[in-house]
Amino acid sequence: MVRRLRALREPQMRVRVLVEALRDGDASEWVEALDDILSRARSEAQPDFVEALECLTHAAADATMPYETRQRVYAAAVARERGAIARLFLAASPAVDIPAQLRRQLGPERPLRPTDRPLTLGERKALARTHRRDQLLLLLRDPHPDVVAILLDNPHVTESDVTRVASTRPAVPAALALVAAHVRWSVRHAVKRALVLNPATPLADAIRLATTLRAGELAEIAADASLPEPLRSHARDLVTDRSLS
Repeated sequence: MVRRLRALREPQMRVRVLVEALRDGDASEWVEALDDILSRARSEAQPDFVEALECLTHAAADATMPYETRQRVYAAAVARERGAIARLFLAASPAVDIPAQLRRQLGPERPLRPTDRPLTLGERKALARTHRRDQLLLLLRDPHPDVVAILLDNPHVTESDVTRVASTRPAVPAALALVAAHVRWSVRHAVKRALVLNPATPLADAIRLATTLRAGELAEIAADASLPEPLRSHARDLVTDRSLS
């Protein structure tokens, strides 16, 4: 499978192939294979296995994966006490409260600057396609997921810009989920780290992204009391190279 993935340069094609293989394969055998990929990627840092692990974290969250497949792999991983693998296939995340001030910013109108006239959501979405840096810098503060979705596809937005969005606190979980799923930005290390450290990132996304971080960063996550305990447990699991059911 690693050789097959290596032959495919298009990230979305890799994910599609892995989803299909998981759907059609034996769940128990796949758990062992995935555990081997995880181990080699983390301990030996072999490029092919690092890329395969990145693909695995995206496939585990892909909307095209049948629920039955997700359930089979999760159950097989739990049965073999491969908690780090099982957690990758959790799709649901606990609800995160959005502060009242942030909820007001999600209203139908908001200005780019306090002194500007309020803009409708449609106007802000249109502006999110701009090439002008001054406007982009203002729009990067917009918490609305519809605006964030357009900004992520804007060719004039930089990695530093997206990292800023991923680091914003408080933030709308749905907006951070868009960043976590984006084919271009979700593989950038600075973006991944910012998302994992943001308490508003949906737990399932934070867990899968944390799986590809470095040992020192995982130790930082494990010690951060502001982060959800399941995420901290996942980080400890990866650092100590053991699996929890």
